[in-house]
Amino acid sequence: MWFLRETIFGELVEYFSGGTRQVDVEKLGVCTDNSNVELSSCPDSSFDDEKTNQVNSEGLIIVTWDGEDDPENPKNWPLWAKLVVTFDVCFLTFAVYMGSAIFTPGIQEIRETMHVGTVPVILGLTLFVEGYAVGPLIFSPLSEVPQIGRQKIYVLSLIVFICLQIPTALGSSLGVLLPMRFLAGVFGSPALSTGGASLADIWQPWLYPYFMCFWSLGAVGGPVLGPLLGAAMVVAKSWRWQFWLLMMISALVLVIITFFMPETSEWHLLYKRAKRLRELTGNPNYKTEAEIASSQLSKGQFAKQILVRPIILCVSEPIVLSLTIYIGLVYSILYLWFEAFPILFTTVYHFTTIENGLVYMGILVGSVLTVAFYFIYLRKVMIPKFVENKGKFPAEEILIISFPAAFFIPISLFWFGWTGRESVHWIVPIVGTLFYASGSFLLFQSMFQYLAAAYPKYVASVFAGNALFRSSMAAASPLYARAMFNNTGPSYAPVGWGSTILGVISCIMIPIPFLIYKWGLKLRSRSKYAT
Repeated sequence: MWFLRETIFGELVEYFSGGTRQVDVEKLGVCTDNSNVELSSCPDSSFDDEKTNQVNSEGLIIVTWDGEDDPENPKNWPLWAKLVVTFDVCFLTFAVYMGSAIFTPGIQEIRETMHVGTVPVILGLTLFVEGYAVGPLIFSPLSEVPQIGRQKIYVLSLIVFICLQIPTALGSSLGVLLPMRFLAGVFGSPALSTGGASLADIWQPWLYPYFMCFWSLGAVGGPVLGPLLGAAMVVAKSWRWQFWLLMMISALVLVIITFFMPETSEWHLLYKRAKRLRELTGNPNYKTEAEIASSQLSKGQFAKQILVRPIILCVSEPIVLSLTIYIGLVYSILYLWFEAFPILFTTVYHFTTIENGLVYMGILVGSVLTVAFYFIYLRKVMIPKFVENKGKFPAEEILIISFPAAFFIPISLFWFGWTGRESVHWIVPIVGTLFYASGSFLLFQSMFQYLAAAYPKYVASVFAGNALFRSSMAAASPLYARAMFNNTGPSYAPVGWGSTILGVISCIMIPIPFLIYKWGLKLRSRSKYAT
């Protein structure tokens, strides 16, 4: 079965069995009897320059898809195969993202076990999220290398992620716990940095936004359900079982993606086709465009592309800088709430550890409701516009949905902060978090899609830089969250003024999508990176 053949399991079977994939050489127009004879000289060849491979000026045979309907092209896979891959990416993202928040219910027990203060233990959350920032700088560019692809990075990094949970669970000091948490964040990051790219590999542009929503739900569900599952482990067993559970869930994901997740990278699939043709014909001139481009990069240039370009884009491009700061703020609020929720619901409402884990469900409910609305918006507004204009319309129009979303964030913060008091039922502040879920979801969807449309040639670097700054901002937020809320009060609304500070900052950010909508085209015309 072709689906299993393209998975890691299929590749391992092929490697250890000594098998070689057969290529339909007549279909590709390959002359196999003499590797030095040009294709045009093969009288029985069905070669068609415009349909398949082309010979460039250097005599290299550029390997491409066999027309628009080539069945090996991921965009032409059957629907069931695309749905399986989508599920794999979403489940992988859910499991890895859960690793950050599953830690929080055990902070008190870890503090008591290791005889340290609260802030040093919170570093276990901070360093894990900081790993999200560092990982994409490494793994995102590697996933674009044709010889590597995405699949191997997913599997190998997840194996390391699983192994890191063992010393984390067995550790008896922060000297063990903290480095392991940071490394786990680094090796868990590929799903977060390239998951969207995997979906873009298989879905047509007008369908891609729909399935990005499901991936986003996986990204939301992980940190939302993490505290609940972590709390259950802390109550039933101990804080160490948070990491054993994370290891078991991740191991299940590893089994699934090993057997049921084929490679989706177009450049890697074409590279493997070119490699098979080289082996079959003995002609070394079969190359892909990506293979040629990557071979022209020196190690220094590749390192610069990985480490320097993302930072340059984030700092020098006004559009990227402003949206990165905005997204970083919204992302930070979620991790601030990992400290604010226990303060409010334990101090004011006297919730148990398990009940504290349940309060995050408001964010998940809000995200699901927003997805339903967003589907309607896509179907009625964006997709018809995309089809009518054949995908060619000002990128700034993608930001329209972010206009109301920008107001939802401060509304949520003021609502949550000042309704969290003993005289108000506990469900009321939770309802306030629904506005955050809706606002953050719509902001993330619109802003990331806009950045991809505005910087198509450098989208990997833009997203890597965004992940670096966004995750760094979020990583720092738990360290000052408890002090901010405890020191601002007041006692009858313990998260009131702290939420107000965040709400005011969010209000300052509201004009950003409006300004980019108005001036974005002019800014892009002056940029050497944007289109």
